[in-house]
Amino acid sequence: MAQEENIVSDKSGGQTRLKLSGLILVLLSSCFVLFTGLGQCPLFNPDEALYAEPAREMLVTGEYVTTLLNYVVRYTKPPLCIWAMALSYKVFGVNEYAARFFGVACALVLIAFTYLLIARYVSVRAAVVGALSLAVAPLFVLTAREAITDMPLALFMAGSQMAFFHAFKSRRFSFALAGYVLLGLAIMTKGPVGVVLPVAILFVYHFLRGELRAAWLFYRPLLGALIVALIAVPWFAVEITVTKGEYFQEFIVRENFQRFTAVVDNHKQPFWYHAAAMFGGYVPFALYLPQFFWLRRHFLSRLLRSEGGPMARLAALRQMLLGQSPAEDLYFYCFLWASAILVFFSMSVSKLLPYTLPAFPALAVTVAGELEAAFVSASFARVCYPILAMLFVYAGAGLVGNGSIAPALMNKVRTQMPGLPPLIASYAAMQGGVAFLAIVLGRLRKLVAAVTFFVVLSTAFFGVYLNLILPVVSERLEGQLPDFARFAGQSDLPIIIFDMRKPGVPFYALRKVENINGGDELKQRLSQLPSAYILTRVNKLDFLSAIQKTRIVSRKGDYALLQYSK
Repeated sequence: MAQEENIVSDKSGGQTRLKLSGLILVLLSSCFVLFTGLGQCPLFNPDEALYAEPAREMLVTGEYVTTLLNYVVRYTKPPLCIWAMALSYKVFGVNEYAARFFGVACALVLIAFTYLLIARYVSVRAAVVGALSLAVAPLFVLTAREAITDMPLALFMAGSQMAFFHAFKSRRFSFALAGYVLLGLAIMTKGPVGVVLPVAILFVYHFLRGELRAAWLFYRPLLGALIVALIAVPWFAVEITVTKGEYFQEFIVRENFQRFTAVVDNHKQPFWYHAAAMFGGYVPFALYLPQFFWLRRHFLSRLLRSEGGPMARLAALRQMLLGQSPAEDLYFYCFLWASAILVFFSMSVSKLLPYTLPAFPALAVTVAGELEAAFVSASFARVCYPILAMLFVYAGAGLVGNGSIAPALMNKVRTQMPGLPPLIASYAAMQGGVAFLAIVLGRLRKLVAAVTFFVVLSTAFFGVYLNLILPVVSERLEGQLPDFARFAGQSDLPIIIFDMRKPGVPFYALRKVENINGGDELKQRLSQLPSAYILTRVNKLDFLSAIQKTRIVSRKGDYALLQYSK
């Protein structure tokens, strides 16, 4: 008996060490992609500046309830991310690295959560691949490295989905408590959407399984609502009171209801926009998703063949769901999770690329499940055909990058970002080589090694090229604008931003600026000033040069700094 207990203990200890080793590999690889060169590029306007500058002004003014932008009240998102950025400034100083740190840290935690969930319900090898698939997903990584609210929201929403699922399956209410805390933080990040979607997904999941009563008794939703309210209500109540109801109108009505039902800030896109963004943003591992659903089509066909009306079919569905393994049940839950987020935001009139990020961990779990099934069945086709498809994708990207195809398009791109096409071609070539070698390993029947090799090397190359590509993009989009802002900020002269939306200028000037659109308004304002600096695009120089007593101080790329003096 003692010997059997020792064997069980050794197996348990070995499994724990294996999980820990996999987690360390995932975190180290992810840190390389997420943190390397994080502060090397200036803030990207307007998105990053809309949060990084309010956090700086929060420290300057000491106003921690109502957020400001350019020292004017800004009624948009709740302040959790801005609070976190302000704290980061306290630790790292006011700079781009500090502004982006919270988002990247949230991404790293979300990758770890995804790994732990897959390792618990599928396998460690699948967990390594699934978690690292997020670290090479372009939309996931690029959003994580931006000083915006979308990655923290993804952590809190997706984390709550994971916590509730594991809580119910393991009958450990402590995880449900963690889920409620995450819901409260989601509301404090982006408002009601942070709680509406997770609760709706959970409701549909338990309804389809016919266990709503059991779920109600287990989750104790009244206690959960109290926890969420204790986290979120105090600040909302204070803010609405302080602003005499204006915050309710601007945020609850405009930023939530109107953004869903109407075009806000010119964010209108077609219905299929988020489906394309989700699939393209999760490339290359998105190529495993079609075969996952195709190989499980028998589930739907069995349901369609069942006799009777809607209630009979619902009963048949529940019987099938309750007969699933825990892993298959997780895949079904992730299907509902990802589908609900995709459908909800596709129905919204206003659309932005990162909206579907909370679904990405569900995609990672799905891909991990497909690869685990392929490993178990030793299927070369299931493992390597998507990698072969990736090889063709990289070949096409390489041809576009070196200008072999679509020359008119590439000529336009070269005019805008001359250093970008060679980097794209080089990255595509390296990734193509990795894909080819992975396929060779697959032909040698080393399927696990093939996928591990592919995902680890892909992560490494993605991290390297990301830090080569981003400076090129930044130079094109932001250029010398930060330097011009710093220079103008050292004087006492008013700073005018003319005919462009650049909320990052106060971040670098370290003081309030004036935003003016339209030549007549600019002339009127200048007539009231003895002297001023003007920041603008070079295509406005002909107009500005015609204004008397205006001279160009410096110009480079797309931007120019001018001084007006009477």
